[in-house]
Amino acid sequence: MSSYNYQAPNLASILNTLASLAPQEQGQIQTPAQAQTQPQVQAQIHPPVPPSNDEHQFQQIWQEQLNRASQGPLQSVPAANTPPKSVDPATIIEWSAGLRCVMKTVAKHENMLNDIRRMIKVQHEHEEQWWKGREALIERQEARKEGQKKLEEVLRAVGGAISTAPANNGPAELARELETFDMKVYKAQMQMTREMSAKLRNLGVPFFGTQTELVRPAVKDRVHGGDDSKDKEKGLIDEIELVKLQRKMLAFLEDLCSD
Repeated sequence: MSSYNYQAPNLASILNTLASLAPQEQGQIQTPAQAQTQPQVQAQIHPPVPPSNDEHQFQQIWQEQLNRASQGPLQSVPAANTPPKSVDPATIIEWSAGLRCVMKTVAKHENMLNDIRRMIKVQHEHEEQWWKGREALIERQEARKEGQKKLEEVLRAVGGAISTAPANNGPAELARELETFDMKVYKAQMQMTREMSAKLRNLGVPFFGTQTELVRPAVKDRVHGGDDSKDKEKGLIDEIELVKLQRKMLAFLEDLCSD
């Protein structure tokens, strides 16, 4: 035995080692009976760690959601019935849209057709008056020419002198007189057109009072076959095309009022 040179461990050092390990393992060592009857619990109990700001906010949000759920579903607030947005007649540059707009306006305002009937009646009265005035002027001119011829014949018969000065009944003078009358009628027509356009605009009829920024001035190259599709893509309308739509709308209103 002495040949192995074996030395027994110091008993005091072993006891010191066990004493240092005893406090840590005391709560973890269980008897077999305890292991069968009791659930395993954690030996060390740490003090509670205060929650961070993020955890605190999360707890508040979670609590608010629980409170809302406990109160039941919220009653939805009924949305206000907003009326459909009306289209401004001054922005319409297409016939189909203008036709829909004027039909809606006529349906809303019962007296609108009566107002248009009066306007049409006044227009026809003025046009008839101008036409009759022109016909009367032509008849007077013809009467003056006939009277001048008869006067010259009488003077020749009695040997009287016939004036060689240019007569007021010459063809050039008669044409100038008729042109002056036509110019007066044209100015009166333009004035009536402006007044009627203003009334139709106030009644909400499309193509009358169209916004100036939507109307492209007429150009000679566009008078004979212009490309209106490009204007519509840009939201514009040619001045000549607008006049055509105005005449078309007037004819439609006249037919509508005659029914």
